[in-house]
Amino acid sequence: MSSLPVRNQRAVIESAAVKALSELTVTVNRSLGGGLRLLTLKVPSEDASVLEHVHAGRFVMLRCDEAEPFKFRRPFSFASVNAQAGTFDIYYKVVGDQTRKLADIAPGTHLSGVLPLGSGFTIPPPDTPAILIGGGVGVAPLLLLATELVAAGRPRPRLLFGGRTSTDLTLEYVSGFPVEVHPATDDGSHGFHGNVVELAALEGVAKDVYVYACGPVPMLKSLVEMLPQAVSIEASLEEVMACGIGACYGCAVRTDGLGAESMRLVCRDGPVFDLRQIRLEE
Repeated sequence: MSSLPVRNQRAVIESAAVKALSELTVTVNRSLGGGLRLLTLKVPSEDASVLEHVHAGRFVMLRCDEAEPFKFRRPFSFASVNAQAGTFDIYYKVVGDQTRKLADIAPGTHLSGVLPLGSGFTIPPPDTPAILIGGGVGVAPLLLLATELVAAGRPRPRLLFGGRTSTDLTLEYVSGFPVEVHPATDDGSHGFHGNVVELAALEGVAKDVYVYACGPVPMLKSLVEMLPQAVSIEASLEEVMACGIGACYGCAVRTDGLGAESMRLVCRDGPVFDLRQIRLEE
């Protein structure tokens, strides 16, 4: 029997650690401004070992309102994890009905979720510098990645962080992570005047750098077009998900493969992919 590719081997191992938890306790749910919020959830002590399998790029399918059990759960990236305290953080934006309800939930409330799902980012070789490129709320998994990189003995990575205006950047919160922040805003209200890909082009990206990205599809498409072919790019894709486990096929993306290899599911096969192998469609 042929062996699975490394990423698929890891996904099989990680999927075995997934748990459905009915009592995730909200300890913090506060505004960061501009519709962005920080949610901290505490895992029951008997299930705390599940946090050992939380890595940058993986996600939780969370029910935003327990009063509506027939509503689909929503996917959220992990922004940080504290295994000792038994907690993890979600950095999210209020954009629709379910996230509006999530924003109204008070500390002490119990929510249900399935975690950790998907496969995460890979750590680059020791001598390969990393650059993180995030757009809007897509910065969330990159913050946890920065923490993991530094914990692995790498230097603080450069984070190119873009938003439409300064209120999209929540720099006070982001600056609490081990990153060297380079902000960009479309309206020029803070940092570089332009989008984050234009900032990356201005600052330059060496061929020996490993790029990690997360953000809207137009940003990712521009990034692939701008960066030299020799630069490796891993990206966490943002897709609408109904199940989070590959049952509904609602998050399929097209790749450069053939036959069965031409389609991948973001929830099951990702959400992290080699960006050059994905055919991005707006």
